[in-house]
Amino acid sequence: MTLKGILFDFNGTLLFDSDMHMEAFRRAFPKYGKPVPSDEFMIQKCFGRTNETIYRENFDANGTPEDIQKFEEIKENLYHELCLESPSVFRLVDGAEEMLDELKARGIPFCLATGSNWFNVEFYIRHLGLDRWFSKENMIYDDGTYPGKPAPDIYQLAAKKLGLAPSECLVFEDGTSGIRAANAAGAGAVVVVYEEKYQSPLTEQTRVDQVFHDHLAWRQTLADYGILR
Repeated sequence: MTLKGILFDFNGTLLFDSDMHMEAFRRAFPKYGKPVPSDEFMIQKCFGRTNETIYRENFDANGTPEDIQKFEEIKENLYHELCLESPSVFRLVDGAEEMLDELKARGIPFCLATGSNWFNVEFYIRHLGLDRWFSKENMIYDDGTYPGKPAPDIYQLAAKKLGLAPSECLVFEDGTSGIRAANAAGAGAVVVVYEEKYQSPLTEQTRVDQVFHDHLAWRQTLADYGILR
């Protein structure tokens, strides 16, 4: 198999921030009169999905844009506070920086395909230096113009950014919704990287090619799909 480009999910894949997201959801749900969600629920129903989808599925299907914006501000401000309180965790996953540096140096096409909105992306640019590898030329984020994962749109749009078909791309993912989105888009291969202490995102309805818990084997992985020679 020879693929030409790479599409990266971000949260839970390049950044192991599940603890912070989960704690933010635990604090946000009761503010809307809902019980604290379980870890399993958050992994299956929240991770990889847009805040609009989460709000409409859990709080108010007919919520206004202002309602959704308020929820985003509550949840994401909690998340940002938790990230900044955990500098040992709030960093890219082992091996990720070296991989991205090599891809950029070699001119290999790659794109970020994240369910995060610009509020969060800008936070990552400021605090993680994400613009070292990504700009709006190779980034898709939640701007409200397409359905979130598990719909395939995000990976179709990301591949289009690179001038490629999804079938020519390797996708790195961590969440059940994201894996389903990559499968539905017809990705050439799906490699799952997720934090080992959490429940596996794999289900009988998802197809994956490899599974890791960091990016330390990136060179061999990319060679397996003909991206590095």
